[in-house]
Amino acid sequence: MNLLEHAFDPESFRSQGHQLINALADHLANSLAGRGPVRPSYQPEQELEFWSQRMAAPPESLSTFLDDFASRSIHLHHPHYMGHQVCAPAPAAALAGLAGELLNNGMAVYEMGPAASALEKVIIQLTCVKLGLPGGDGFLTSGGTLGMLTALLGARVRRLGDQALTHGTEPRWAIMASEEAHYCTARAAQVMGWGSEGVVLVPTDARFKARTDLLDAAYESALARGRTPVALVGSACSTSTGSYDDLNALADFCERRHLWFHVDGAHGAAVAFCPALKNKIAGIERADSVVLDFHKLLLTPALATAVVFRERGDSWAAFHQRAQYLWNENVEPDWYDYSRRTYECTKLSMSLKIAAILRTSGTELFSEHLQIVHHLAQTFAAKLRARPPFEVALEPESNIVCFRIRPANLTDAEVDVLNHRIRESLIATGDFYIVRTILRGRTWLRTALMNPFTQPEHFDALLRTIEALAAAEHTP
Repeated sequence: MNLLEHAFDPESFRSQGHQLINALADHLANSLAGRGPVRPSYQPEQELEFWSQRMAAPPESLSTFLDDFASRSIHLHHPHYMGHQVCAPAPAAALAGLAGELLNNGMAVYEMGPAASALEKVIIQLTCVKLGLPGGDGFLTSGGTLGMLTALLGARVRRLGDQALTHGTEPRWAIMASEEAHYCTARAAQVMGWGSEGVVLVPTDARFKARTDLLDAAYESALARGRTPVALVGSACSTSTGSYDDLNALADFCERRHLWFHVDGAHGAAVAFCPALKNKIAGIERADSVVLDFHKLLLTPALATAVVFRERGDSWAAFHQRAQYLWNENVEPDWYDYSRRTYECTKLSMSLKIAAILRTSGTELFSEHLQIVHHLAQTFAAKLRARPPFEVALEPESNIVCFRIRPANLTDAEVDVLNHRIRESLIATGDFYIVRTILRGRTWLRTALMNPFTQPEHFDALLRTIEALAAAEHTP
């Protein structure tokens, strides 16, 4: 058997697959039990040196290689993982991802991915119904940033006409968004040629929600400096604090000013799948477009982002290009050739991972997970309030909690430095994984409670660790 035959040998694949699943099952069991660090403590140059040497070495067994990769990665299933907004994926979805990668149906057009194309249509229809957009349509794409850009490109065409695609646009247009909006809003404006000045920022209130009473003033101010807004972005929810904008009020403004209304629901629009929490996104059914990440709160491995439009035809608006080798230019667009409306040509079978969860557990699994992680945020916030000198930035609306330790007799600047150092120490030890954010110019620690197996005792352990680190910082 030559090298190529060995690489594709079904029996070798079967044996390696069994070894891999056993190793990953052990990894999952250890992570869920909280054994070992949540994150390795290697520094970037150390990690680069390790893998540079490893990749230069002679070939080795796949199981050994993947064991080392897993051991040197962040363990999202560990209950001490409270960091960025990436889920601890459901094992069924991970297995579906393996199947999808072996089949490798790059679904630019239906003939290259028939099953995945049909499943994507089903997933998008379900998502539209859950969001209150039953007549809408859309697609799956690679992440919320790309989804935001695609939606706003569609808004540009619908508001400015096809000449936006044929002749381009002058930098006299703008997008409105709150000062807490995700950075991909500004990135989209820059890609469209409108620059950083193409984003009109709306101040936020004490709870970091867009101040709807200042929308008209922001709009008029943009006009006065030669910028005409064509769209408004609502946050559901904001990344830093998990605050939900008043979507109905934003929709009212957009209707009055004839603006495209886009809702960045990358994180929080997932509550559409949970009847007990769906009221948080009241008004989202009035949006012209919505982005929702399945890989954040819906247990799906990254990346899998839904981009949906209230009007079916708008899902093709961003792109009108010719590619004769893929499709017939004279044929009316239909649902199944997804490269007509996404950046991707070789497009991953993202629908398979989502469908695997739905077929094995139904939407009830989404709902149960959402309720648990939202409740965890309330539990953690209550513990913080009851344990001075900890303080909470605001009562959490989602699964995100911003907090800090504020010992007596420290200035604001000293508190900022202290919390920054505490976070760096936590990362260095690998015992906990949390992040930090800046709110109103001040440093706060931030947890996104993505793991439903995190328990109150894990919060207690985190707070004890932070108290010890704070005491060590101020020991003479």
